[in-house]
Amino acid sequence: MAEPAVVKINLFGTEYQVASQVDAGYTQEVARYVDARMREVASSLSLRSVSTIAVLAAINLADELRKESESNERLDQAADASADRLSAITAP
Repeated sequence: MAEPAVVKINLFGTEYQVASQVDAGYTQEVARYVDARMREVASSLSLRSVSTIAVLAAINLADELRKESESNERLDQAADASADRLSAITAP
């Protein structure tokens, strides 16, 4: 396995160096998304504590991820049910 690359990212005005096994561009894209969510939280609540902003942004991102996962699970179940119905119709 290749050695992880060190990628510079910027979150809420602070530069970090993170080790990443994936493409540096992807890592920076994810960091920009997190930064945008942190800025959204900060502007809507006018908070000054970076740690509080980070925690609230993490909760928002976790909620978003959970909703997407649940949606994907429902789609998978619907696709499985449709496949079962189709195979029952076409079975000899």
